[in-house]
Amino acid sequence: MKRIVGGAVAASALVAMLGWSAASLSAPDAASVVKERQATMKRQSADLKSIKQYLDGSADQAAAAKAAGNLLEAASSLHTLFPKGTGMDEFPGKSGAKPVIWSEPDKFSAAQKTLVEDVQKLDAAIKSGDKKAAEEQFSNVGKNGCGGCHGTFRQKLS
Repeated sequence: MKRIVGGAVAASALVAMLGWSAASLSAPDAASVVKERQATMKRQSADLKSIKQYLDGSADQAAAAKAAGNLLEAASSLHTLFPKGTGMDEFPGKSGAKPVIWSEPDKFSAAQKTLVEDVQKLDAAIKSGDKKAAEEQFSNVGKNGCGGCHGTFRQKLS
């Protein structure tokens, strides 16, 4: 009998904890996610700038390879920075994340997948030292990766 009651209490506690954690994205937590997302995007911009400097001949391959690795890491984790409740409706003027991110999650996931694939190719081209291939992939990352998401899923902030 004690085992049954103890198990029921443990199960109830687990259910309560899971329910609490699932609903625990409070406004301050959501605001922190928005700030983290913005900081990540700024880091991606800095990494792209470093890669562009390499392509223009004003930075070395090692710096570009490091930037491409950073970019790949960030691109691969972007999905974690878009929980529901962190969009432009909840944070007007602070978040440009459009509601379509959550109403059409498959399209959003596909856009992120495209970004990751393009950055992987860019990373490989930089590491190989083939600047022509790196330039082509850099263009693809901007057009299809970044642009593929920002065009549909982001409202530019003024």
